[in-house]
Amino acid sequence: MIPNPTTLRDSSVILTRRIYFGFDVDSKMAVGEFFFTPLVLFIVPKYCHDEFFINFNFFHAACLKIAISKCLGYGIVVGSAMIKIPQIIKVVQASSVEGLSLLAFVLELVALTANATYSYAKAFPFSAWGESFFMSIQGCLLILMYFYYTSQPLAAIIFPVLYGGIVYVLASGLTPMSVLTQFVSLNILFLATSRLIQIVANFRNGHTGQLSFIMVLLLFLGAVARIFTTIQETGDKVLLMTFLVSATLNATLTFQVLYYWSVKPDLKKKEA
Repeated sequence: MIPNPTTLRDSSVILTRRIYFGFDVDSKMAVGEFFFTPLVLFIVPKYCHDEFFINFNFFHAACLKIAISKCLGYGIVVGSAMIKIPQIIKVVQASSVEGLSLLAFVLELVALTANATYSYAKAFPFSAWGESFFMSIQGCLLILMYFYYTSQPLAAIIFPVLYGGIVYVLASGLTPMSVLTQFVSLNILFLATSRLIQIVANFRNGHTGQLSFIMVLLLFLGAVARIFTTIQETGDKVLLMTFLVSATLNATLTFQVLYYWSVKPDLKKKEA
């Protein structure tokens, strides 16, 4: 015999909604149930909140994947705000950009910009691409520092103005989605080229110069985490392939830094 919904509503609103509407628990009850609910709903949908904290089903597979993906995504975004800081500090302390490739910096910035503008236009959640925004800012700073330490003041003035104009055109809606899609499809080429240039430079120099181990390690770990979050949140095959390539090449850079750990640029010069 099917229970009377009215009777159940009088005794338990949660039970009524759960039986007759699956996960769609009354929104007022869900939001007002716990003081931490607004924070939880920032990470997972309402039905997952109810599965976790009303039904106490903490191992609900679909919701667990969403929670892990969102936490990883926001963790990557927060971490990306500082990911290139170790590299910036190392350059400032050494007052040198020796061992670093300007072309690698520029190509990486192009790839990050393509990813950010494409994801923004596609209305993907910020947790799925926010690191591209923060890393682009830091990438710009590194390029400006490169111009500064190589005594190219005019380039340091022109570059931010030019880059800012390009970003505006891409993100303001002036650029058709078809063009953005083609642009981001070249991401793998830009990213692979930027990493390979640095990898080859390290091999030829016999050292990694001012390349930061912390930065390349974080880039590797971030790319690995992004593989999971991309599958879970967007399913975009272009972005997925980009992160697969990124993880592989960043792993190579990490290995190089460890391999050449005890080799210093000044020592190599003296030996020459």
